Amino acid sequence: MYRAYWQFYKTIVPFISVFAIICSLFGGLLWASLLFLIIGPFIGMLGFNVFYKNQFYFYFNLGITKTSLLKTSFIINFLIGIPVLGLLFLIFNLFLGINTTL
Repeated sequence: MYRAYWQFYKTIVPFISVFAIICSLFGGLLWASLLFLIIGPFIGMLGFNVFYKNQFYFYFNLGITKTSLLKTSFIINFLIGIPVLGLLFLIFNLFLGINTTL
C-alpha cells in the first residue's frame, strides 16, 4: 500500500519542481520554498489530473481516494522538502554568501 503512495508522489514531483523553479525565478528562493511546501501538492495533483487522469483508476482499485493521495503527498512533501530546503539555504548562505532572507 505504501508503494502506491510513493509511486503517486514520484509522479507529481516533476510538476511540483517546475512550479518551484518558476516561483524562484520570480519571487526568490524563500518564496519558492514556501510555495513548494504549501501549494506544491495541489499543483502536482492538478498536473496529475490533467496528464494522468486515467491512472486514478489504479488508486481507486486499491481503495485509495484522491483526498488520501493529497494528504499523503503533503506529508511526504514536508518530510522530504524541509531537510532538502534547509540544506539548500545552508549552501546559499554559508558557502556562496548569498542572503536568502526577505
